[in-house]
This record gives sequence, C-alpha cells and structure tokens, in this order.
Amino acid sequence: MKLLGNLGISGIFLLYVLCWSDLSQSLTIPPFRASDARPALGPNPDDKAPPPRIPPPPPLPSVVFPVVLPIVRISPTMLGALKCSDTEFQCSNQQHCIPSRWKCDGEHDCSDGSDEDPQMCKAVQGSCIESDFECSRTLCIPLAWVCDDSPDCPDSRDERNCNATCTSSEFTCKNGRCIVSHWRCDGNNDCTDNSDEENCPPRTCTPGKDFMCKNDSSCILANWHCDGEYDCADGSDEKGCSPDSMNITSRCGKLEFECADKITCIHSSWVCDADVDCPDGADEKDCDRPKCRSDQFECRTNGDCIPGHLQCSGMPECNDGSDEEHCATSTPCDPLTHFSCQTSGLCVSLDKICDQRNDCGDWGDEPRDRCGVNECATENGGCAEICVDTPIGHYCECKAGFKLVGNSTCEDINECETPGTCSQLCVNEKGTFKCECVEGYLRDPKDHTRCKAVEGHASLLFALRRDIRKISLDHLKMTLIVEKTRSATALDYMFRTGMIFWTDTHEGKIYKAPIDEGSAKSVVVEEGLSNADGLAIDWVYNHIYWTDSGKKDIAVAELDGKMRRTLIKDGLVEPRAIAVNPVDGWMYWTDWGVTPGRIERAGMDGSRREIIVSTGLKWPNGLTLDLVQERVYWVDAKMNSISSVNYDGSDRRLVLQSHSALAHPFSITTFEDWVYWTDWANETIFKANKFTGKELSAIIPPNTVKHVMSVHVYHAYRQPDGENHCTPLNGRCSHLCLPAPKVNERSPLISCGCPDGLVLTNDGQNCAPDPAFNLHHLLHRMQDALPDDSMMKAELNRTLFPVIGGGKRISKPGSNRGQNNVQRGTESGMDQGDQYSHVSSSSEPDTNTIAGIVIGILSALLVLVILVVLVLYRHFFVKGSDTMNFDNPVYRKTTTEDRISIEKNRYNKSLNNGGGHGGFNNSTSSSITISDEAEEPLTRRESQPIAIQQSSSSQSRLGHRGQCQVQPMLSQQEEASEYV
Repeated sequence: MKLLGNLGISGIFLLYVLCWSDLSQSLTIPPFRASDARPALGPNPDDKAPPPRIPPPPPLPSVVFPVVLPIVRISPTMLGALKCSDTEFQCSNQQHCIPSRWKCDGEHDCSDGSDEDPQMCKAVQGSCIESDFECSRTLCIPLAWVCDDSPDCPDSRDERNCNATCTSSEFTCKNGRCIVSHWRCDGNNDCTDNSDEENCPPRTCTPGKDFMCKNDSSCILANWHCDGEYDCADGSDEKGCSPDSMNITSRCGKLEFECADKITCIHSSWVCDADVDCPDGADEKDCDRPKCRSDQFECRTNGDCIPGHLQCSGMPECNDGSDEEHCATSTPCDPLTHFSCQTSGLCVSLDKICDQRNDCGDWGDEPRDRCGVNECATENGGCAEICVDTPIGHYCECKAGFKLVGNSTCEDINECETPGTCSQLCVNEKGTFKCECVEGYLRDPKDHTRCKAVEGHASLLFALRRDIRKISLDHLKMTLIVEKTRSATALDYMFRTGMIFWTDTHEGKIYKAPIDEGSAKSVVVEEGLSNADGLAIDWVYNHIYWTDSGKKDIAVAELDGKMRRTLIKDGLVEPRAIAVNPVDGWMYWTDWGVTPGRIERAGMDGSRREIIVSTGLKWPNGLTLDLVQERVYWVDAKMNSISSVNYDGSDRRLVLQSHSALAHPFSITTFEDWVYWTDWANETIFKANKFTGKELSAIIPPNTVKHVMSVHVYHAYRQPDGENHCTPLNGRCSHLCLPAPKVNERSPLISCGCPDGLVLTNDGQNCAPDPAFNLHHLLHRMQDALPDDSMMKAELNRTLFPVIGGGKRISKPGSNRGQNNVQRGTESGMDQGDQYSHVSSSSEPDTNTIAGIVIGILSALLVLVILVVLVLYRHFFVKGSDTMNFDNPVYRKTTTEDRISIEKNRYNKSLNNGGGHGGFNNSTSSSITISDEAEEPLTRRESQPIAIQQSSSSQSRLGHRGQCQVQPMLSQQEEASEYV
C-alpha cells in the first residue's frame, strides 16, 4: 500500500495496463459483444444469471510498450520515492533511509555514497568546537585524545609535539618516563628500562627508623622487625628474634595451606596435586607423586591423570589441553582447493584435476564427461549469487556479508551475534553492520568498531601491600598515592570526591585518603575485621561494602564506618572479591572455599540472594563488572582463565586461558575494550581484549612490582551517575537506607536496614534493640573465656552456636542447610529476600540437648549475676549506711528507709513514664515517626525527664553525704542509637 501511495494515479494506471495486457495474452477471452448482455425485460427467475463480463480496455498500440516498459523499470520516479522520517537521511537514489547520525560519519551507508558527499559534509561539519582537536576539515577528535600515545588522526598529527618534561620532584628515565624521585635506587625497576637502578650507591636504611631486608636490601619500618609477621620477601625480619616474639599468627584457616610468602592461602587438597598454586611453588615441593597407570593419560603441565579414553575426545580435559594435541583427525578436503577421491579418500589439488594423470588411483580425478565443462554457463550453475567453475564441477559463493545456506542459497550474516564485532552497540543491516557507541564515547577514527571515552584519561589504581600506586594508561606514568602501608589488599575509590579506600589485613582496618594527598589517611573501620579481602564502594548511596573471609560474612556501613550491618553470613566459606552496581541495586561476590567455587549475587540490601555460576570454577579470585555490556568478569587462579557471564549468569564465555599470563591472577578490572589483571607469579599487570583475549601485553614489565594485589581502573565512567532514591529524609529510614535490587519495573527502589544489634520494627522503617543480639555476644564472650579443650566449649560449638547467630537461625558454613537455601537463578517472583537469615520454621534442631544447655547456661548466669549484685549491694550501699557516724539508731533507720523510698519512687515514675522494663512503653515501641527533625543526629539529646522523687526532709538529713544518682529517661529511638 505504501508503494502504491508513492506511485500516484498515473503510475497505478500504467501498471494496470501492463498487467492486464500480459493477462489477456495468456488467457483466451472472447471479445465483448452487445448480444452477450441480457435484454432489458428483466431477469429470468428460473435461471442463475452469470456475472456481467467486464470488457477489457481497448488495446494500446504496440509501439507504446517498448516506450512504457523501460520507463517503468528504471525510473525511480515511476515507482515513487521512499519517504524518510524526520530523524532519517534520504539517500540520493531515494530508495534508502539511514539514521541522520550516520551522515558524514566517515562510513558509506548509502549504496550511492551520498551520505558522505564531500560538499555536503563540509557544510555540515564546518569547523571544530573548542573542546575538539581538528585533524582535518572533516574530522574532529576530543582534546582528551591528543598526546595519549595513540594516534587518532589519519596523519597522526594529534601525537606531534607531545614531549612532556618531568617536574623537579620526578626522575626522568632514559625512555622518557617520569617516576617519583625517591623510587630512584630503591631496588625496583620503575622505569621499565632499569635506568632508575643504574649507578646506584650501596643501599642503606635510616638507622633507628628502618630495617633492611637481607636479600633485596629493601627497607621496612623498624617496628615491623620481630613483630610476628613476615614483611621482608625472604622473611629475614623474623629471623633471630627472641622466642617471645616468634608467635607468628597465620592468616590461613585450619583447612588451608600457607605458602612460603606467608600471604597466600590455598586449599589443603591442592597440595601435591602437580599444579603449582603458591607463587613460590611451595605446595609442590617434596611431593611423592604417583605416576599414571597404563590406561591413563598424564597431562603435560601438572601431571594430572585422566582416563585414557578421554584423550583425543575433541574436548580438552587437561588444563593445558595436552590431551588434545597430536591427535590424528580425518578432516574433509577443502572443496575450494582440493578434490576428494572417493575410493582412497585422498585430497588432490585442483590444479592436478583433468591433467590426464591418475592421481586418485582409480581415475576418479579424470572423469571424461565432466572435464572441460563449465557448469556456471547454464543458469549460473544453480547458484543464487556467485558461481565458481572448477576443472571438475563447480561451487557457489556469496557476496560479502552473506553466508551460503545449503549449496546454492545465500543468507544475510548477522555480524552482531559475534561477540566483539562492535565495542558497545551493533546494528545489523542486510549484507553489512554498523557500530555505535553509548553516551560519553565516540568511535575510534582508525577503527570504527571500537569506542573510546570522550572525557578524561584513564589510569590504574593498584595496591602493593607496602603502598598504593597509580599508573596512567596513556603514558604509563607511575605515581605514588599512599606509602608505608602494612598490608594493603583490597581497594576501591569514590571518583566524585577523589577519595580512595583500602583494607589492611594485618592491622584489621579499613582506611581512606584523598587520592592527591595519600599521607592524610584516616581510619574508617577500626575494629571487628579479621581478613577483609574484598572491598566495594557504593558511589550513589554512599556506602562501603566488604567481604571478610575470617568472619565469613559480607558487611556494609556508611562511608565513615558508622551504621555497620552484616548483610550475608549464612553459607559463606571463603568470600573474596566483591563488586556493586548501585544503579540497579545488585552486588556480586566470589567464594572459593566451597567445592567447586561459585559466584553469587544479591541485592545491596542482602535480599534475593542467588548463585549465578557454580560449575567450572575452582579458585575465583578477582571479579569486576562491565557496566556497558552488563557482564560479570572474573579470574580463576586454579583454572588459569578469564571468563564472563551476563548479570544473571547466562551466556558464559571463556575470554582467555593461559598458564603463563594467568599463572596466579588475583584481581581484575575492565574499561573500554580491555580487561586488566594482576598476577602474583609474574609480578606485573596484564591487559587483553575483553572479547577475544587477544592483543595480550604487560602494562608493567614482569617481575617489576612485588605482591601486587587489587587493581581498579580510575575513571569517571566506571562510576556513572545514578539517582539516589534515599534522598531526601534518608528514605524515611531511621538508620540505613539501602538500594534494593531491580527485578522488574514494580520492584521497590530502596530498603530500610538496621545496624547490628538492632532489628527492624513492623513499620519497616524504624529500628529497635535486638535482645537476641546481646545474648549472642554474651555467649561468644563466654566461649572466648573458656579453655580450648573444655567440654563446655566443644558442646557450644557443636550444638548451640550453629543455631544461635545474632538472634537468627544460621547454618554452619558449607552445610547442606546453607547450601539448600541458595536459590539457583531467578525462578519465581516471590520475594526471597531473607532466605539466608530468617528463622526457618520447618526444620528443628536437637531440642533436648539445646534446651538443656541453654537452661544450664542461663541458670548459671542468673546465679552469678545475683551473687555479683548482692556483693556490690553489701559493699557499697549497706556498708555506706553502716559507716555513717551517727549514734542515733532511729536516724540510721530513717535514712535507710528514705533511700528505699527513693528507689521505689524512681521505679514507679519509670512505670508511669515508660510502662515497662528500662523505661520502654510496649504499646508504643514502634511509634517513632519521621518529622522535620528526621535529619538531626539520632544521638542528640535535649531536655530529658528526671525519674526520681525525694522529700525535702530526707534531702536535709542526708546533706552533702547523701548524694542521689540522677538517671535520665531515654526514649526508644535514643536508646536504639546507643547500640550504633
């Protein structure tokens, strides 16, 4: 209908005439005669009158057809011009519409090239704006791309005159790089050409301040010497120490093996498995490894034994793929270059066909009836597009952008189905494709399939245990951010404020510091950490998340460390890396303590926990999010691989597997088309294409940086803007306001949470004290006070603590109960938010044993408390009254009665004000509302009622020796704040 509308009346009439003339020639229709019409007397009721015959139009002269037919076939005006929308550009042939943004973009999208007409593009583009650099009159690039060591202009003029000089506080390397001056002669190859370590005097450390390590002559703080932890790479700082200081505490668990570097912990089952897991190979030393049986195949790299029938099965079973090497496979002959002999199966080159020689042995390559025959001469050989004649037979081909279906039909190739065809957005077209970029990126002028960030210069932030550094990705200039850290492990940053955060696993703290002044560091979380290996910053809602493999939990707090809350505790064994996406409310983490390892995700409020990857994992160390492609990337230190999946765990891809470049990866990050990862064994940072794993290279020369830990790309686009739905009024939450996971369009945007020690009330907004939390901590203190070999402590660990966990039922890490609670995938729309932490009513423990233990412990505690109260009472109160130097017994009696009256009145006043224990009113325990004062600090106290009565006569008699203690009455919200 659209075509007919464009043809117009004249075009429709011409088509009608042509079609009717062709039809009248193929069908014999007698000419119309007047006698064929019925007489005007009316119809015969007994006969069924045939429909009236429509006379054909009068025949046109035969000379008209040769003139009309060419016009209809080749004139686009006869068929009508295709109408394009306001957002489209119409090609000159008027038969094709393309998006207006494709006009003058350097690619010919119209078949006639009219979208790249020089005159039109010159008028459209004009001169470059102030924020651009002019490569030519038709090409402008962002200023951020100038002097970035990557030519973008066709003539590379954007990289000319870029010789930057080092500042007075920097050292100029021979290769032109600039490094911090005090890195000169420090034993590390910071220039990458070792020019900073040439002509260096013998190294010395500051006496009384530093200690020199024996092997590499590096300096550490003097107070780190003989402190029970290895700080020198050779462990010389803990040698020759007194026995009192040799109590070196291992950071590894009971079921883990500690490598010689005293940093790396691996599974005990990985020791002597013929696969080096420790950076120094300590797990494979002094191993009596049995050889494989005769019916097994031994893998080349690690010596693993696999069943012999799996060799040359087409699927690699060995990590190095050695079981699929040198396999005799029968590959078919390539019909484009060879002829397949039917009898012998030999492949004979096409240039030997029909040469009067018996190459196949059965003269199959010399058929008399086919030699010299051009099958393409007849109906194009049956091919839809291209027919290629061969000495014996022919084959069909397709044009670029099409693929052969069957033997003759061509079909369009959807290039967008191949990962990496385009960096970001891909638009498939018939026979071709088009790449586009999201907002903030532009296509690379030299490679239109890649997108580059318009603003800023990306750099890498990475921790080296002893310090934190930054290296620019354009000039590879390395800068020191924070120095003299003890054991910096995990790190992240808040780009908006320029603040970096990191964990120190030795000190058990989380620090922060400005990125431009790392010396001004401060403590964020000071206590309660065991081994925080993972850290992530919520840059939208201003929270900090971390994993703790020692405590086996995931926690959250505000950026100042307050309002700390344990989000995930059930079913975690060795949580390591964590990443968050506050824009959609999800967090992701790895756990390598379970077998096999797994990758999970949950809402940033702890709800809707689910496993997204549970197969093909052994040691998932690092994890990062690609916010543009919406994928999760991770490194596996046991599988020596980099892989990725969609956010929901679908579409898993193997990016790279390498025993050399991925010998022991620890952390990973991504930006634009690249993935970057740290490797302990190579002591460097690598990069590779995130789609194909190709273009592998080292950012820093190998064996340059020791103990390289976490790494992050520092750029604004790694933390895109998002709406904070907790503002204003903190989402009407009394304490924590956390982003909720976005499951569908009707999902809640935020969720209120309470710090540890408080529970959420029925209104879902306010918090109240959690009595079970106090009992939990009291029992833990009792457990710590008991001897390790006591029967009571063993019984507590066996029965009570697996049941009581912060007032909520939890299961032992790794138990079936914890495993079964994990939801695999998104199976239903039902809220699974607290499936890990809420009390399970369907399963009951051994009630008799637990009840007996609880009753016994509580009884003992009650008796102990009574005794303590009685002793204190007798010591302070009774003794105080008896020692008053008054001889009149009546006066002493009335003084004691007055004190009892005071305490009684205080209790009655408390009942009148609060109505319950501690001054709480049970009927109004959830009556806290949000008002205009909601943003005031919760610990603010103004006028508070004094719950005490005292008669004037009693006060006069007591005088200055009978002081009464004033007890302020706390409101529910104020007492809840005391727990924070």
